[in-house]
Amino acid sequence: MEAGVRFVEVGCPALAASNGTWDQHGNLKGGHERNAGVTDQAIAGLIKDLKSRGLFDETLILWAGEFGRTPHSSGRDGRDHHPEGFTIWMAGGGIKGGTIYGATDEFGMHAVENVATMHDLHATILHLLGLDHERLTYRFGGRDFRLTDVHGHVLREILA
Repeated sequence: MEAGVRFVEVGCPALAASNGTWDQHGNLKGGHERNAGVTDQAIAGLIKDLKSRGLFDETLILWAGEFGRTPHSSGRDGRDHHPEGFTIWMAGGGIKGGTIYGATDEFGMHAVENVATMHDLHATILHLLGLDHERLTYRFGGRDFRLTDVHGHVLREILA
């Protein structure tokens, strides 16, 4: 990042104790414990390193999975895919530290407070990168298109 790299992706290596990814449809507790052991120290080190180099405030960190998870399993000791309520965290790069935005119902099934869509998340990320997602609109085949489709609002409550 000091050399001007714009995007870095850090993933959980598939070789992490032969655990695979965070996609835990079975062995949830053991799988997530192993993945956390592989990634927690690394992400903490990244944040500490960015802060020590003065890059934290200009570097957006996004920690997310490929999908939300149900609070239950339809079979084994895992969790199923679930788009109705999921958690990510963001830090640095213009994000207001310590902010919790949104909540699910008491079962963790559905977002019920400050419901945000993926379009909202993408609009917010683009805003933090200095891009107005609405200005990226182009017309094709009689329809408007943009990176956030034709949806999305910047989540200003999470911005520093």
